[in-house]
Amino acid sequence: MHWTILIKSHPDASGNPVLQGLRMAAAALADGILVSLFLSEEAASLALHLENPGDRQRVHHDLLAEIQELGAEIYVIGLDWMHAVGSLTLIPGVKVASMKTLVRQMRLSDQVVAL
Repeated sequence: MHWTILIKSHPDASGNPVLQGLRMAAAALADGILVSLFLSEEAASLALHLENPGDRQRVHHDLLAEIQELGAEIYVIGLDWMHAVGSLTLIPGVKVASMKTLVRQMRLSDQVVAL
């Protein structure tokens, strides 16, 4: 079984959909489900490496690291704004993808979850 999880909510959004999506991805992986995780729109900033992350960002980054360790592919879409943020880099292991990659992956998946 394979899931595609698309997270596009702001990391500080009410109800904490980003945290719920990351926790869902980790739980699915731990249960033997293959996961492809895509970060887009307002969640794309989660893919950036931060020198001094706040508490919430640290939790998100720890979950992303756990998700990678469990074998998921993590992609970020829509980094056309990245030139404006200067010298920031992506978290190691996060891949830049296009909408074409996302659509292809969604078509191959048994389950698609968008948050």
